[in-house]
Amino acid sequence: MKTIRNAFAAFFFLNPCFACERGDTLVTEPRAETFPIHEESAADIITPTLGVDGQYRIEWKGITWLVKHATNREEPRGPGENIWSSQNVWVDEQDKLHLKITRQPDGRYLCAELQSENDYQYGTYTWKVDSDLSGLQKDVIFGLFQYGGTDYINEIDFEFTRWNNPSANWCNYTVYRNQVTTSNPEVNYVHIDYSEPLDGTYTTHTYTREPNKITFKSYHGHGTASLFTNIPGGTTGWVFDEPGNVPTKAMPVYIQLWTKYKNVINYELNSPSVEVIVNDFIFTP
Repeated sequence: MKTIRNAFAAFFFLNPCFACERGDTLVTEPRAETFPIHEESAADIITPTLGVDGQYRIEWKGITWLVKHATNREEPRGPGENIWSSQNVWVDEQDKLHLKITRQPDGRYLCAELQSENDYQYGTYTWKVDSDLSGLQKDVIFGLFQYGGTDYINEIDFEFTRWNNPSANWCNYTVYRNQVTTSNPEVNYVHIDYSEPLDGTYTTHTYTREPNKITFKSYHGHGTASLFTNIPGGTTGWVFDEPGNVPTKAMPVYIQLWTKYKNVINYELNSPSVEVIVNDFIFTP
């Protein structure tokens, strides 16, 4: 989940494991917010519900998802020191999942994250997206991943972002090893990035977990007929297979839309909102 480039290497070394800085999901009395306006009729959408345990949940694709919601608007939580709101996640009348970043009157942003309530291990993980991921603003990060609960180990990431560099590649694959093998645990990962011209807004992204390897692939459209032409590894896909270092732990699945760099001079997320739509998620053991 880190992109190491000459111009940004030092920055990323100081800001590791962006998506794995977890915050609380319990809620207290919220401060005034500007919630997203859902174009769908309220009767046709599913929104997260608050349980007696203080946790927001939503059902989608036969899975119960925990929806991240800030406990205190004055204490931003990771990743990215963001504020998180259950109001920025919903399922429409066509069973499509929506995640949104919304700007508040005070200039802060509310972001969106879901985490599966159950853990998953070996098998194929497939996401079908209906948004132009190549066109996301350079400050926005859309993540599809698993995380084992401890920073710098056991993490498997798709991250679609340019990491605040408009000329950078936008498609990022990363694996954090199942044990720390480096003197600096913050760089205990293997990462590749590349760009791909898109034919439209439909893309499909899969990784397959096996005991000795993880294989990443991305496709045009909703299906597996048209593999990205620039993907490292070609038709085989990008494979992480370091002996003894492949994550084997059962872990929850995350879907996350967030922003970073609010303290960077050229921070330019100046639109009132950013939205990503996910048509489907499938886990095939």
